[in-house]
Amino acid sequence: MKKWGFILISFIVLSAQAQDKFAIGFKVGQNFTSVNNVNVDHNSASYHLGATAQIGIGPLFSIVPEVNLTQTKLEANPTAVDLILNPGLKPETFHLNYVAIPILAQYKPFKSLLFQAGPQYSILLDQKKDGTENARTAFSSGEFALVGGAKIDLGGFFIYGRYVIGMNNIGSAAEGYNNLQDQGNWKTRQWQLGVGLSLFNF
Repeated sequence: MKKWGFILISFIVLSAQAQDKFAIGFKVGQNFTSVNNVNVDHNSASYHLGATAQIGIGPLFSIVPEVNLTQTKLEANPTAVDLILNPGLKPETFHLNYVAIPILAQYKPFKSLLFQAGPQYSILLDQKKDGTENARTAFSSGEFALVGGAKIDLGGFFIYGRYVIGMNNIGSAAEGYNNLQDQGNWKTRQWQLGVGLSLFNF
């Protein structure tokens, strides 16, 4: 038993020595979202906030899991030509609230500059039309995406930018794709800009 305990302690110590660091923090930022093949304004602004961790696996690499509350805002404002062709169209705004869980690989080629990439899955919590009307059948319950970006670490305080590419159709088949003047599959493209603070570093 003592032998196995010694082996376990040795493994933990060696693993800790191999890690660059372990950190926990929080972040907040802005989203700019567009949707392919849908008649909505490009780069509608919304927000995100959440918790982030960093698990070092060497001097240059680490894993960054996060849990974020994030909103996708879609605004449809028909042009005069659209209204002539289809008088039934009207301005619409959808707010989609998600819990997003990215798990990113992080590479640190320079002291303060880090690159990040990896998958993200988002769970749809709530969706509203024009801020009040429930629109639950308009969008699917989840979204899988790929994330890539960079972070500048300023000694506990950091700033970052990311590009998120939605991989699946966020429109719900139950709705028949009648909202937002649909023209095909709804796949999101989103820029994220934000700031954060590391609260604990071990």
